[in-house]
Amino acid sequence: MARLRDHGIKHARELERLVSVAPRDTRRRLQRVADGNLGRVQAPAMEALGDRVSLDLRRLTGAIALASLVVGGSMLELVPMNGWREALGVTMIFTGLLGLVVSSLRALIRRFSRR
Repeated sequence: MARLRDHGIKHARELERLVSVAPRDTRRRLQRVADGNLGRVQAPAMEALGDRVSLDLRRLTGAIALASLVVGGSMLELVPMNGWREALGVTMIFTGLLGLVVSSLRALIRRFSRR
């Protein structure tokens, strides 16, 4: 009987605490929602996926930039003007191709290091 009374008192205190804290907690949460501050997501799998997508986007951006060097250099080479434009075109092509080769080698090294 004493054990039942102790459990009843314990649950009554928890209920009292909940009733006194809940309105403040609800107001605070609603204010955070209104401010747009929902906090940090506590999902490790989602964070890992976000990190992977971010890394893939950085790699894609680098590849596009290097490819644009190759295309821009090729366009400069097609123009029949000698001088600095031709040298710039060759330099752009060389830099773009070298960057693509280096990034490809880095990707291969990463792939084989995971295994």
